[in-house]
Amino acid sequence: MTLQHTKCNIFFVIGCLSLMSLLCCKSNEKNTSNIELSTDSESIITENKPRDQRLNTMEIDDSALSELDLWTAFFVLQKEVLKLEENKPNAFQGSERNIRGYFKDLSLNIPEVFNTNPIWARLKVLETGVYLYNEYTNAQATPELVTTARNTVLIAYYNIVRQINKTHEKQTQTIKE
Repeated sequence: MTLQHTKCNIFFVIGCLSLMSLLCCKSNEKNTSNIELSTDSESIITENKPRDQRLNTMEIDDSALSELDLWTAFFVLQKEVLKLEENKPNAFQGSERNIRGYFKDLSLNIPEVFNTNPIWARLKVLETGVYLYNEYTNAQATPELVTTARNTVLIAYYNIVRQINKTHEKQTQTIKE
């Protein structure tokens, strides 16, 4: 046998002995896994937020209200969101056809100042949240899921209000040279 074969044999024997010693070792720890499957119906959204979180309510600026006068569908939507905020029965708990009508009407008579992609994106987020809320309330889901969906709708609405205020402020700024 050559020196090279001897080295390979020694390496092979050491490897086998190491593997056998690792396989024969027993630890004092339990063999059960620490992974637990949660049967709670909480969503990821509520796990990252404190339970007593207050919503930052926003009002539409008075100057922006003058631009919104003709956008009646927005005020109808606003009235339903305020009912939702007060935990009163609202149209979002009804049929999906009515919800579709609310959001379809938003495309009518929208002021040119607010016909922007950021506002439409926030309206789509609100629409998705409303459909989710509708699904949870009609399926009689757990109160935690309904509350989470309700808060999602309210946050989406206040994001629209914030975007309306920002858009109007940006449009009314004058650049002085």
